[in-house]
Amino acid sequence: MSSGADQQSSDGYFTHKGILFNSKVNVESLKNIENLAVKEDDVFVATYPRSGTTWTEEILCLIYNGGDVEKVKTTPIYTRIPYLEYQYFPEGQTEYDRFLELPSPRLGKTHLPYNMLPRQLQEGRGKLICVARNPKDVAVSYFYFHGINRSFRTPDSWDSFLSDFMAGNVVGGSIFNHVLGYWAHRSNPSLLFIKYEDMQKDLHGTVRKLADFVGRKLPSTTIDKIAEHCSFRSMSKNPMTNYSKHPEQRCRFDTTNSEFIRKGMRYQNI
Repeated sequence: MSSGADQQSSDGYFTHKGILFNSKVNVESLKNIENLAVKEDDVFVATYPRSGTTWTEEILCLIYNGGDVEKVKTTPIYTRIPYLEYQYFPEGQTEYDRFLELPSPRLGKTHLPYNMLPRQLQEGRGKLICVARNPKDVAVSYFYFHGINRSFRTPDSWDSFLSDFMAGNVVGGSIFNHVLGYWAHRSNPSLLFIKYEDMQKDLHGTVRKLADFVGRKLPSTTIDKIAEHCSFRSMSKNPMTNYSKHPEQRCRFDTTNSEFIRKGMRYQNI
């Protein structure tokens, strides 16, 4: 059993502070994250799984590179922005340690609930971006994701998965508790709360909002370029953002029946 885990199953699933995690999450990193020394220019993207994480990350990378698409064409998104609580390979470096080595400004992502974030981040140091998505759409997307992620348990059926999802018995815990935990702090000036559906309706406006939030004033032409590169169609075809199309990630994902980036649609159409 991993040190600090409340309980662990044979497939590596464990609970920590009442939240279910899969085998790729490092328990020591969970504890270290809470004590992370946050820098003023650190930016963190926090979401419940399947809620627009990668989409938001790619937008931020382009904002910080002044809209220069060439600078994001050769490096996968998971290399550019560490997944704080993860350790992709047992013998490899933790993503937390990799984050510590990044030059400023540092960008990080997490699926942790608000109360497990770095304490200094909760106190207003650095910047925090939370993206929330309609739980119905998340449920369908997450169901398919369980079918391709090799470190996740494959659900017996949609009905059994939905029952677990509604009860919070899935990796990441309850989506309702997760989103409400961030929503309660939406008035904090260091937190930007955005909705996946608003990104779909007005991507240009979302790019502008994100750029302003992190203190990067960009001309309209650059905003247009970023929005075009980050359209859903472009993202789904891009091997630097669609994990299931990148050779290094084939050991993590079985894309026989689905893709990492699928349709980005409402639950009725997925």
